[in-house]
This record gives sequence, structure tokens and C-alpha cells, in this order.
Amino acid sequence: MSPVRPYNKNCARRSNGVRFKIAVLSLMLIALFAEDVFCNEESQARSLFYQGNTQYRKGDFKEAVLNYQKALDSGFESGPLYYNIGNAYFKNGSLGKAILNYLRAKRFLPRDADLKSNLEYARSLIKGGAVRPERGFFARQFFKLADAFSLDKITLFTSVTYFILSLALVLFIFIKKIRRILIYITLLVSALLIVFSSVLYVQVSRTVIEKKGVIITDGTNARFEPLDEATTFFSLNEGECVTLVTSKIDWVKIKRPDGKQGWIQKRDIEAL
Repeated sequence: MSPVRPYNKNCARRSNGVRFKIAVLSLMLIALFAEDVFCNEESQARSLFYQGNTQYRKGDFKEAVLNYQKALDSGFESGPLYYNIGNAYFKNGSLGKAILNYLRAKRFLPRDADLKSNLEYARSLIKGGAVRPERGFFARQFFKLADAFSLDKITLFTSVTYFILSLALVLFIFIKKIRRILIYITLLVSALLIVFSSVLYVQVSRTVIEKKGVIITDGTNARFEPLDEATTFFSLNEGECVTLVTSKIDWVKIKRPDGKQGWIQKRDIEAL
């Protein structure tokens, strides 16, 4: 009987080492390929963006919108892109889509002065004026503060403030000599944390929980039921921003800022 071949540990190590090297090399090749594809797509999107800018300067606003939209469809998204789309739609006479894209740009550029000016001017052109919720003085100031932050920025500020508060509390426990100073720091940071947390809640509600949309056709009738023959409850003008409540086939139930709700057809609105 021939002897059984002994288990060669060194050979096993070499085999596993080769497999490991092959796996690492494969991952590197996949990463390089993915990076190359991503760079090409981003380069193409930026090229479309600049082509749109060229068409805009020439006064060909329809062609500019098409190029900007192609850039969006390729996965490229930014505040300047939405801002430029809004300008192109505005020049092309599409007030609703202009406001829609200005609001999208606002998520990226909450404090941009030109964007704020253009959005306010576009809203001033809504027939009958935009319906706004009734708020007291302090509520108006708070929402002005909330408008100054993007979701990313307020999340960062809230996290940093929470960290500073936690650190101050730890130091308060272990270092007795500076407790008096830490009390004032803790009170101040706690107040900031309350404000930032409130703003964060508003921004999360606006961008994640609540679904907003803009009316893109003029003279849209909101009905009591999702039927063509249903009685009209109120009318909406192009450019008005509303909350999307629910949908049913070709209809969407919306809520105005004043609380009134009604059903409109999906073709009359576009979601943010």
C-alpha cells in the first residue's frame, strides 16, 4: 500500500496567498474600472452643463434646458445646475418649472443671494400671489433662520454642538476647578443645540418626510374627489408650491399652505 501523501502546510499557505493576491488584484481592477466609468460620466455631464450654458447665452433656452436635463439624467446634480435650469425655464416662459428648479437649487445653495432674488421675483409673478401660511412674528423669524441652512449643514452643526455639550458635561464631572465656567458654556451650548435641533427637524420634515410639489400648469382645479366630474373646491395657479398627501392612478391629493386639500391631475404638478 502506498503511503498517504502528508498535508503540506507550506503549500497551503502559498495557495491561499496566491488566491489572496488574485482577489486583491481583481478588486483593484474593479475599483479602477468603476472610477474610470464614474469620471467619464461626470466629464460628460459637465460637458452637457457647459453646452447648456452656451445655448443659454445664445438665447436658445429650449436647447439649454435639453442639455441641462441630459446632465441631470446622467446622474449629475448640483445647485448651479438646477439654478441654470430654472433661469432657462423662466426665460422660456415656464414659470412653474422655473420655481420648481429654483427650489431644488435652494437645497444646495440656501444662502445664495442671486437664487433668493430670482425665486422671490418668480414667486411675485404667480397670479393672485402665492398662498402663504399665517405665522406670528417669532415663527416667521424662526423659519427665516431655517431657510438659511441646507440639510447637510444643519446636520453637521447639530452634531458638532452635541459633541461639545457632551464634552463639557464630562469635563464638569471630572474637573472641579473650571465648573463655574463650564456651567455657562453648557447653558449656551444647550440653547444652541435646541435651536439647531429644531431647525434640523424642520429641514428633515421638508426634504424627507413631507413631499412637496409645484404646479406647472395654469388654472389647475382642485376637486373634492379624484374624478373629472367632481365639484371644484379651489383653483391653483402655475408656480404655487403645495404638499403631496396621497395619489390615486392619475390623480394627486394636495394640501395648500393654508390647509385646504383637494385632488388634481398628476400632469399638473411636478414633485420636488
